Amino acid sequence: MASAPGITPFTRVDDDVFMTTVDGGVTPLNIGLVVGSRGAVLIDPGPDGGDHEALLAAVRQVTDAELIVVNTHGHGDHIGANAYLREHGVERILAHREAEVATATELVGQAPVVLDLGGPEVVVEHLGRGHTDGDLVVEVSREGHDGIMFCGDLVREGTDPSFRDSHPEDWVRTLGRIWSMAGTCSRIIPGHGQPVDADFVASMRRRMEQGHTLSRQALRDAVTDATKAIPILPYGPEESRELISRLRAGH
Repeated sequence: MASAPGITPFTRVDDDVFMTTVDGGVTPLNIGLVVGSRGAVLIDPGPDGGDHEALLAAVRQVTDAELIVVNTHGHGDHIGANAYLREHGVERILAHREAEVATATELVGQAPVVLDLGGPEVVVEHLGRGHTDGDLVVEVSREGHDGIMFCGDLVREGTDPSFRDSHPEDWVRTLGRIWSMAGTCSRIIPGHGQPVDADFVASMRRRMEQGHTLSRQALRDAVTDATKAIPILPYGPEESRELISRLRAGH
């Protein structure tokens, strides 16, 4: 496939599943594309300042099918292309009802949404809060193929998770649910970083539990200055401050 200007071409993850990346700050943002005979799903189309024309051109190098967009959560680096895509013919944009995505056309609640594309089955589901109030995962399955799950920033590889809008206690439980689904979704694509497996998710969950334990001990022992725990937390200074702040606020 020829490359569209300003964005890398989509690469094949499986027969019907593709991904590419765009600049997403510290690490590139992963954009997913699932293609069937009757439609296609574009997952997290990228930031407002991205080259949306090039993105759509790259999609059209793979498929001419009608597009459905799914936002895994409401952060700007994941939803910024929504408005452009709506202006260029995309009628369905799904986001969680708590994600506050103004450009969404359909809001997902507790009930999973099944998208039958003609070939792969795509399930859009809220497994619980974590990175934000309104996180979604996108599960892709097809007979004879390993399942693939796009997790947004619930899972992050290569850099520490961001806690600024998070619910740390819920996040641990949600990672447990993702891990428990590894039997059907053995390949997991994070919002940023390289694809991972169930062992990575289990390790991320254990590390987060460790961070919670140390942070809560610091909050008990040094109520006025829990940041003294930052050097011993399993994250960088900024992420550790965010985690302590969210736990102190009761999230």
